[in-house]
Amino acid sequence: MKSWLGIGLLVFSLGVSAQTSSLRERYDAAEQALKRNELTRFQQLRQGLDSYPLTVYLDYELISRRLNQLSLGEVQAFMRKYPDSLQADRLERAFLVRLAQEQRWQEFLSLYPKLPNSTELQCAHYRAKWALGDRATALAGAERLWLNGRSLPGACTPLFDSWRSVGGRTDHHVWQRMELAFELGESSIVSYLSRELGPSTRAAGELLVQLDKQPERLGNITQFDGSSPQYQSAVSHGLARLADTEPGLVMNLYPQYQKRLGLSREHVARIERKLAQRLMFNRTREHREWLDHRLPEVGDIDLLELRARLAIWEQDWRRLPEWIDRLPTESQQDSRWQYWRGRALSGLRQSDQADAAWHKAAQARDYYGFLAAHQSSRPVALQKQPLKPAPAWDKAAARWPALRRVDEWMARGHKSNARIEWNHLLSKLDVDAQSELGSLALTRHWYDKSILASIQAKAWDQLDLRFPVVYRDSFRRQAQRLNIEEATLFAIARQESAFFEQARSPAGAGGLMQLMPGTARETARKHGIPFRSANDVYHPDINVQLGSAYFRELLDRYDNNRILAIAAYNAGPGRINGWLRESGSRPFDVWVESIPFRETRGYVQNVLAFAVIYQDILGQPKSLLRPVEVIYGY
Repeated sequence: MKSWLGIGLLVFSLGVSAQTSSLRERYDAAEQALKRNELTRFQQLRQGLDSYPLTVYLDYELISRRLNQLSLGEVQAFMRKYPDSLQADRLERAFLVRLAQEQRWQEFLSLYPKLPNSTELQCAHYRAKWALGDRATALAGAERLWLNGRSLPGACTPLFDSWRSVGGRTDHHVWQRMELAFELGESSIVSYLSRELGPSTRAAGELLVQLDKQPERLGNITQFDGSSPQYQSAVSHGLARLADTEPGLVMNLYPQYQKRLGLSREHVARIERKLAQRLMFNRTREHREWLDHRLPEVGDIDLLELRARLAIWEQDWRRLPEWIDRLPTESQQDSRWQYWRGRALSGLRQSDQADAAWHKAAQARDYYGFLAAHQSSRPVALQKQPLKPAPAWDKAAARWPALRRVDEWMARGHKSNARIEWNHLLSKLDVDAQSELGSLALTRHWYDKSILASIQAKAWDQLDLRFPVVYRDSFRRQAQRLNIEEATLFAIARQESAFFEQARSPAGAGGLMQLMPGTARETARKHGIPFRSANDVYHPDINVQLGSAYFRELLDRYDNNRILAIAAYNAGPGRINGWLRESGSRPFDVWVESIPFRETRGYVQNVLAFAVIYQDILGQPKSLLRPVEVIYGY
């Protein structure tokens, strides 16, 4: 009986597979007919595709060709037919743009009464409010959108013109936006806005344009004698810009300008914040008394954290707790600053107090928590929660039709399209549904998508979602062949691509372990790894071979020190060697905390922490660091 049942299921499965294959071929033929504009042939093929998951793409392509002739009713009918689909959202947005261009404001608000996400459509939304009599909302929206230091869409110009026509936009608003653009380095916007100023403010605007290009002109103090608040503000912006390259000069100049022009407290604080930042970036002891006197008054959390990190760099264990105490209470309690409080107290030989701080820090499942556990000989806290049960596939697909599109794109090998559909689906769901779909993704072996679901749901304690074991045979084989810890290879790939095989960085790095084409080609040549074209980095097994071999090279370069090899994998050996020359043999934790690039600092910390998590998942002994990494002078 069981054997007959098994045969029956097999026959059914083969039947479904054959039907899907037939529909795929019909879809492809319909797609080609549509591209060739053979509409009669397309309609014939389309008739048999209602059950095929990707048919919405054909229907969207067909209807979007008539965008300029579509009625509101046709758009709404498409949206009802394919609710919550990516194509419905795209059609809705395109039609909203058309309605705005044609100033059909009643229909615009009927189709989308809420405030849209994009700046262009937000401007259209407020224009509609203006046209239909809700001018208070329109004016408030215009002011909010105007205060932006970046370029704004041309579609916003009519809204701003209406705002200006009733006396809403003043020189004060123009000046505010100029300041925002100056701080963002948007020189063309600063220059454009200066021409929008009235006569009373134009001189200050011209000065800000000049100082945007040549802040060093402020070195000749006798040339500057304006008295308006905008003029004073322009000088303060210029001095803050100059402080980034000439902090010593600005330290001498700004008290003179303060006296000569009567700079306000706000203007002085702007200069002093930039001065403090540059002095700390430079790690200089010059003007230290000034820095420590002024920072408590003018410093924000970023500057206070920077000062604490400077104390770490200098291993000033006596002063470090004082700077930690100046941080907001919430920041003081996080694992990072609890760890460093313990480190400072340990350096002061206050063992009990140090252990108490490390005990708090070690409750966290992150780099600092694991580091505190290492320093105090405690077990790491993984705080792992069980997965939410995965819903049955048929029920889930009936509830969320996008799942069938994801599945079909995956079956066709179009993983990027599948990922786009998945992200769009997640964006429509609540946290519980996102977690359920993460569990479902694991059962389908969609590992990158389980990670995306965990991020959307903020399911930080569901480690099975966040840290799946992917391509185990490939990683294990390279780990054994090259004598590399398998968990570290998993951690690098998890950090680099979140296991999306087709990941590509803006710089051009690709694949699971994110290799640049030149690095991949050279590594393949050195190690005899087959490599025919740059696209080979998107083949998982080849990518793991290449990434593991390159990491092995870095381990050999740095005497099996993973901290340095991981940093070099991210920032390149040249930078690491330069940082080592500048550091003068510091402890490992001080060196990592003082890595100049925020991205690389976070990268090293994440990979080390992820390796501990993978050690646990793979059933291996858990250890954040090796003795060679602890005793090395960085």
